[in-house]
Amino acid sequence: MSSKIPWSLPEGVDEILPAKALQVEKFRRDLLDLYISSGYEYIIPPLLEFKKNIGGNAHEEIVDYAFSFKDDLSSEEVSIRPDISEQAARIDAYRIKSEDSVRLCYAGEVLKSKASPINRSRFTIQVGAEIFGDSSIEAEVESISLMLESLKILGLKNITLSLGSSRVISIVLEKVSSSGLDEEKLNKALARKSRSDLLEITKGLEKDYVDLIINLSTLYGDEAILEEAKSKLELILPDIEGEIEHLKVVVGNLRKEKGIDVYIDLGETLGFKYHTGIVFAAYADKASHALAKGGRYDGLGHSKDEPRPAVGFDLDLLAVTNLIYKE
Repeated sequence: MSSKIPWSLPEGVDEILPAKALQVEKFRRDLLDLYISSGYEYIIPPLLEFKKNIGGNAHEEIVDYAFSFKDDLSSEEVSIRPDISEQAARIDAYRIKSEDSVRLCYAGEVLKSKASPINRSRFTIQVGAEIFGDSSIEAEVESISLMLESLKILGLKNITLSLGSSRVISIVLEKVSSSGLDEEKLNKALARKSRSDLLEITKGLEKDYVDLIINLSTLYGDEAILEEAKSKLELILPDIEGEIEHLKVVVGNLRKEKGIDVYIDLGETLGFKYHTGIVFAAYADKASHALAKGGRYDGLGHSKDEPRPAVGFDLDLLAVTNLIYKE
């Protein structure tokens, strides 16, 4: 039976009608006002980029999510941005070029060629704030606190903060890199905490490495998990002990956040894989997926030999609005 509607939209793309659109715009303005009043400068990166440049030092990962096509004017391949964080990193490195710390914020549409496995969306409005040139724990705590405040001012409650470390997973993967494991499958199985899948994927590995991966998948829960990690990941303890202590300090600094449940998960990466240290995400109310996520991503965009420190977060404004807004 054919549809009575004479047109349709691509899967994962939606249109926003008047009343809801006004709510989206109000939330966008509220967030930008918060960031600007907190010392962040507003930027508007371009929607279109040359394909060869998109993603900076994370080009191969980010371009895989981008819609690309040939530009008639330049005869080059161009891409619609799937992420704004890396654009902010490039603007900091190549346009602002400051030796001091720089704080930038943004709000704009992003389009991904791959739909989210959770909410099937390929289009959203990404709102975020980034700190460049500051490698301190204080910058990370500031970024996490601002992310949490973003959800609070939009009216979300029952917020859970998830913390992890991309370095821990990277070190585990380095240990088993010569075995030919499918890293993408391994990461997905770790995120699902699927022991059976992990045992299947790690067939043929030395027992110590199998145990290491299985143990990593069990390291989620409250702050006590960080101490437990030292014994469960003893095989790589010299390499990860600094990361564990780092997370302890961050958690200690976040105790001032009222009404926030802190959850540690050492076996999951959040968002893009270009992160180089702490990663974090925020969940709220009845949302089954992260509404905001971020982390440290030193060296994503830099114009000099030395990687530029960076930490920040972004928020899926349409997902948040869908959760709050009542038709």
